[in-house]
Amino acid sequence: NKPYAFVVIFRSEKENELKYYLVEPALNGVEEDLLEFLAEKLADAIKYSREAGRKNDTAADRAEVIAGETKRLLGRYNLVGDDVAVDLGLEAGSRLSTITDSLSSIFAESEADDGDVDSGAAGSIYPPEETVGAPAGVAARPRSAVVEEGYDDLTEYQVEKLLYYLRRDFVGYERIDGIKHDVNVEDISCDGYDAPVFVYHTEYEQTITNLVYDPESLDDFVVKLAQRSGKGISKRQPQVDATLPDGSRAQLTLGTAVSDHGTNYTIRQFKDVPFTPVDLINWHTFSLEEMAFLWLCIENHKSLIFAGGTASGKTTSLNAISLFIPSKAKIVSIEDTREVELPQRNWIASVTRPSFAADDTGDVDEFDLLEAALRQRPEYIVMGEVRGEEGRTLFQVMSTGHTTYTTFHADSVGEVVKRFTTDPINVSKTLFTALDLVSIQAQTRVRGRKVRRNQALTEINSYDAENDEINVQDVYTWKAGADEFTRQPGPQILEEIMFDRGWSRRRLEDELHKREVILAYLIDRRISAYEKVAATIQAFINDPDTILALVARDRLEESLDDLREMETVFMDIDDETEALVPRPSPDEGTRTRAAGILDEHAEMLDSYRQVDTDGVEEALPTDLDWNVESGGDVGGSLPTSVEVDRSLDAGLESPTEEPPEERPTRTEVRAEDISFAGAADDDEGDGGVRTTRYDEE
Repeated sequence: NKPYAFVVIFRSEKENELKYYLVEPALNGVEEDLLEFLAEKLADAIKYSREAGRKNDTAADRAEVIAGETKRLLGRYNLVGDDVAVDLGLEAGSRLSTITDSLSSIFAESEADDGDVDSGAAGSIYPPEETVGAPAGVAARPRSAVVEEGYDDLTEYQVEKLLYYLRRDFVGYERIDGIKHDVNVEDISCDGYDAPVFVYHTEYEQTITNLVYDPESLDDFVVKLAQRSGKGISKRQPQVDATLPDGSRAQLTLGTAVSDHGTNYTIRQFKDVPFTPVDLINWHTFSLEEMAFLWLCIENHKSLIFAGGTASGKTTSLNAISLFIPSKAKIVSIEDTREVELPQRNWIASVTRPSFAADDTGDVDEFDLLEAALRQRPEYIVMGEVRGEEGRTLFQVMSTGHTTYTTFHADSVGEVVKRFTTDPINVSKTLFTALDLVSIQAQTRVRGRKVRRNQALTEINSYDAENDEINVQDVYTWKAGADEFTRQPGPQILEEIMFDRGWSRRRLEDELHKREVILAYLIDRRISAYEKVAATIQAFINDPDTILALVARDRLEESLDDLREMETVFMDIDDETEALVPRPSPDEGTRTRAAGILDEHAEMLDSYRQVDTDGVEEALPTDLDWNVESGGDVGGSLPTSVEVDRSLDAGLESPTEEPPEERPTRTEVRAEDISFAGAADDDEGDGGVRTTRYDEE
C-alpha cells in the first residue's frame, strides 16, 4: 500500500521461524487521540453525507468524501497552521496556541458534563512519564517521525498519516488493509480471539504476522465484513460465506457457538489480473507441449474439467486456459463467487443470488443460471465450480453441443467419474462421455518446495455397456521423481479434431507445432504480461500467418501495441498494476526447451519471413461488410454481380506446402441473411468449394 505501509518478511533467530510483519506509520499519543476524535465525527458525517450516500459509489468516491470531511474538521477546530491550511485548501485564521490546547478545548466540549479533560480519550494529550526498557512483544515499531508532544500545529506529514488511517478504516479493511494490497498473499486468516493473523504467501507459504485482535475488535471486524458483502451474521446465523467488494471470498464465523476459539475469518484473495498460460508453463504446472495441446482442444470446442483438492490451482488454470477461447465466441460464466476473469468482450458474467427470505423464495442458484444460459446461445460455458445437482444439468448442456469448462473437488479421474455418476449429482454414464478431458491438479512438493502440478490430463473416450464402465486414456502424465511430463501415444481427441476439421495428419501436427512455437517464443523473449500474452494468443487465432511472420522476423513485441487494439478483447491493465503481479520467470530448463522448439521449427519460421506484415491490423477481426444484398432466403447464394473482395488475402498466402485454399476466407457476411461460398478446407488441394449453410432457429 504505497507509500504508507510495507511488509517485512524475515526469519527470527530467536524462534527460528518465518514471520510476516506489516509496518504502518507510527502514531504518538496526541495523534491517536485525534484519530479517535476524527473517526467519531466522520462516522456521522459519512452517514449523512449526500456524496457518500450514493447507491453506486466507489471506494475512491468514499475516500474522497473522507478526505474532504477530515480537512473540514481540521480547519473547523483549528488543528493546522496557516501554511498547512492553505496547502489543504482551507481558510487560514486564528487558532489556539498549541495542538495540546486545541485538543484540550475539543475534549472539554465533549466532557462538559464533568469537565474532566484528564479522563477518557483526552487523558493522554499530556506528555507521558518516561519509561525504561524496550517495548515488549510484536508491538515494537520505529519511533514516530514527529516532534515531541506540545508542538504548535499539525504538519502535512501528520495530516497525511491521519488521512491514511481514516481511509484504511472507513474504506479499506482496517488492520489487514496493508496485507490485502500484497499481491503475493493468497489467503488471510485469523483463527480466534487474541490469536495472530496468518497469511499464505505465494513463496513462503503459511506465515505468522504481527497482527492480533482482541475479542471486541474481532467481532466488530467480522460483522463489518459481512455487512460490506451484503450479508447478515449473528448468533442465530453465526457462519456466512461472503464475497467482499474486491471480489475476494470470505468465510466468517461469529462467536463461540460453533468455534471454541471464538470469532474467526478466512479470506481468499481475488486476483485482479489473472495468470496466463505462460505463467503456468514457467511454474511447471503444465509443460509447454501440454499447453499447446490444450490450446488446440479449446479452440476446437472440447469440454474440460479441472479437478483437484483445495488450493491446487484449479481456478488459476481455468482462468489461464480461457485465453484460448476465440474472442468472437459468445461466453457465459456461472459462479456463486466471482473468480473467473476473462478478457473477451462477448462475455456474460452470471452470479448466483441467495434469497433474502427465510423460505429461500427468490434465490437464484447455479441451476437457474444454467437454464438461463441456454437461452443466451453461448458457444462456451464457464462454470466456476460444480458441487451438487447442478452438475447433472451441466452434462445435459454439454451433451447438446455447448463447450463447457468448470472445476471440481476430486483427486483422481476415477474419483471424478464416481462422484459425478452417483448421488447427489447422479449423471448417467452414457451422458458422462459428453465430457472430453479431465485435468487432475495437485499441490505437492518437489525438492522440498510446495508446488502445483497437473498430475494427469486424461481424455474420456466411451462407455462400455457390457462392463458398465467408462473408458479413459491418459494423454499427459506427470512423473514426480523427474518432475517431467510425458505424452502418451495415440490421443483419441486429436483424431476427433482431425476428422471434424478435415485435416490430414500432417496438418494436425503442423497446427500443434505452430502453437508450440508461439508459446516458446513468448517464453524465450520473456513476454509474460497479461495484456501482451492475451493479445498474441487472440491475434494468432484470428490470423496465424501474420503472427507467425512477426515471430519469424522477431517483430512481435514491437507490434503488440497494435494487436492490443482489438475491440473484441478488453485489455486495460495499467503498468503499475501489472508490475505488482508475481509472475514467475522461466528457469534454465524451461528456457532451454523453448529455445529447442524454436530451433526445431526454424525451417517453418523461415518460410514465414516473406509474409507481408506491414499492416498489423490484418491480424485483428475484420469489420463486416453490411452492404452485401440478399433476398434473405436461407441457403441462397451470392448474386453473380457481387464480387467478393479478397484483397485482405493479398500477399498473405501461406508459405507452407499446404494449398492456399485451405485457409478460411476473411470475407464475412450476415449469417441470418445468406450463405456464402468460401475457400475449401481441403487437404487434397483440389480447389473445391465449400458452401456453408446457416439454418434459422
